[in-house]
Amino acid sequence: VNSACAISRSHSASSATFEDALMTTGEEEEDAHQTRARRREDGEDDDARAVRTFAETCERFARDVRDEANALRARSLAIRGGLEASDEVEANLAATRAEDVLASFTRAEREDDGNEDGHGCYGVVRACALRAREWADVRAAYVEAERARVKEAKRAAVETASRNVKEGLRAKDYARAILDGVCAALAIECADETSEDDAKVREVVAEVTREFRAEADAEMLAACVVDNDGTNASTTLRIDSARIARLLEHVHNISDDELRLRTSAFANVIAERFLEPMIRAGTASVVDVNDRDFLRYNTAETGETVNGDNFIAQESLERALTWLRAKLPSDDVAEAFGANVWARLAKTCVSSWLLNHPSERAIDRTCAVEVVAANCGFVPPPSDGAMTYAGGAVGPLEAQALATEMQEAETRRTAVLAKARTLALGEDNLQILLRSRAEDVEEEEDKDGHSMTKTRLPFGVGRGCGDETGVSSGVPLLDGAPCTVSKGADDLAMHVDEVLRAAVEDLDPNARRASANLAAAAADCLDLFRACVSAHRAEQLQTIHTSALVFHNDCHHLANRFSASVYSRGLALQERIGRTPALLWPIEPLRALGDATRNAANDRALSEIHAALDLANGFLHSGEVKVKNTIVKAVARARHVLQRAGTASMYLLPRPTGARDAADLALHFARRITLEILSLEDISVDESEALTEIIADAFTTERLVGTKEDAADASNALIRAAGSEWLKAREIGLMLSAPLRDITANWERGSYRALGFTAREIRGLIDALFEDSSLRAECLARVVDVDVDDCP
Repeated sequence: VNSACAISRSHSASSATFEDALMTTGEEEEDAHQTRARRREDGEDDDARAVRTFAETCERFARDVRDEANALRARSLAIRGGLEASDEVEANLAATRAEDVLASFTRAEREDDGNEDGHGCYGVVRACALRAREWADVRAAYVEAERARVKEAKRAAVETASRNVKEGLRAKDYARAILDGVCAALAIECADETSEDDAKVREVVAEVTREFRAEADAEMLAACVVDNDGTNASTTLRIDSARIARLLEHVHNISDDELRLRTSAFANVIAERFLEPMIRAGTASVVDVNDRDFLRYNTAETGETVNGDNFIAQESLERALTWLRAKLPSDDVAEAFGANVWARLAKTCVSSWLLNHPSERAIDRTCAVEVVAANCGFVPPPSDGAMTYAGGAVGPLEAQALATEMQEAETRRTAVLAKARTLALGEDNLQILLRSRAEDVEEEEDKDGHSMTKTRLPFGVGRGCGDETGVSSGVPLLDGAPCTVSKGADDLAMHVDEVLRAAVEDLDPNARRASANLAAAAADCLDLFRACVSAHRAEQLQTIHTSALVFHNDCHHLANRFSASVYSRGLALQERIGRTPALLWPIEPLRALGDATRNAANDRALSEIHAALDLANGFLHSGEVKVKNTIVKAVARARHVLQRAGTASMYLLPRPTGARDAADLALHFARRITLEILSLEDISVDESEALTEIIADAFTTERLVGTKEDAADASNALIRAAGSEWLKAREIGLMLSAPLRDITANWERGSYRALGFTAREIRGLIDALFEDSSLRAECLARVVDVDVDDCP
């Protein structure tokens, strides 16, 4: 300030400008701005501009001080009763108007003109600062007065509450006498959290609240009366609903959870002394409802049960819940009652009614009780914050009832699948073989001369390998052609049929869901066999041909027997569960797995045949002794694979399937040898003789397939199934040593065409066997393709 004044005196030319700026009022503000702009254009220097800026700052400060003083005055006057500080503020306002401050500033500047100390401007500014300090003191006085008023209001509210707790609880308008005072004290925000007075207020409020809650709990218990006749034969419940309504009308004003807390003791007494004993009494309890006065249940035996279910007890609980809801004053009170006791009542219902293998009807009837409770508003939302209870249940009772039913169903299903797994994976059951159906039945007489039926188990093509120990059990309704199966698969088929029978006959007539679950478990047994056996025996199925074929038969045997079981029991099962059961879904995957296993085994056998024939090296140079021996061994090895795999297929598989698989292997064996011999470009005499011997051994009927006892029959059956390809290969062996004219004549007679030879193949063989001559040319000319209609 001193610097500004000194600068002002040193620039007298600027004093008039400074004085003009200070005398500017609100209505002249626009003209002042224009004047200042004009003077800046005229070349006002920096020092003069600094002085003018300071003056403008003082002007703004004065205006702000005036506005704050006016606002403080308005706030002070708004307080009822006023404040002593208001007169002081009003007195100061007269001296703090903006024009008075500016005028005082101007007068001081003029009086101080020429003063070396230059304190005129400083004095005015200091006066403004003093005024501001006075106003701050006034504001602090207001805040202190406001704090005192708040504390006094708190004390008054608490004193009112303390005097009227007990009287208020028993008065009609008790809320005005106690709750309004307590809540007013709780709602007022403390101005100073560290104040001893505020701490005392909070302590008194807490004490009054505790006293109120204790009195309220006693009042709630007094409104509920449970009487027992001393013999536990009769219990009566009376509730003063008007008393409860008065008590609980405004408790939510204390806290959001107050209604549930004040209802807790009341609800627990009703549950512990009346509802839970009534539930445990089961069918021995009969509820007598007096709509106006009381609720009573008697524990005399009624003998009224339905298939052992607690229908009387469940109906009694429903009537009691309905009566209780009518006695509670509001939906909020009903929800608070349910939040306190419904979960424990649900557990009591489950332990009393559903503990010992309940029927499905009992579970449904128990769930109906919770529907009544929900309609009364007693079922609380899930405590874990979920939108609904598990499984979409209405409440905890239905959730536990459904969980009990699921546990019962899962127990039955686990037992069914455990036995199925034992049957499917038992090593003894897998090694014992059976025929799926008896073919040969003969009559014999026992030692007493009575006629008896005896089943023979022969072996051979389509009749088994001779290791079968018996015939499969059950009704072969859809078995088809007989085949060899494992005892494990047959026992599993019987087990599945027994499970379906139990689903229809053994369960309660009303147990629809249980029947459906048990029938579904029967279908799961097939899926278990498909998954477990294929994994447990994977290495065996991929290396042993007979094991793969028996597994194929097992899959089809299970599918056939299960289809027959579903067909025979499907109508009864449909009537039981009320719909057509979807049980046949495992059949096609099971058949597909069996077919895939059999095809993989055949592919492995075929690969072994081709690998063995690869060692023959295209039958080249067969006239050499060592080469001939190598070819003979290669053909013998391929024929051995054919004999082993073909015999297993024809003996173990159903007759059409086994013959077809064996014939397919034989065809590949014959075609491979035929193709390679017909591809030879030159066959010498020695090679012709060697190849004749090799082919004769390769395509002999002796011991082709089968065992010693029926090798001829089995081999002939295979040759018939293989058809002309086998005969064609055998005929090549004869052609290798036949004269040229005989070959030509047989072609012309159509003998070779009947076996599948073409003119090109015959001409190529003649070129390889015979030297070039006029006879060969003549014969080649006669070997041409002709239409079948032109043959003699």
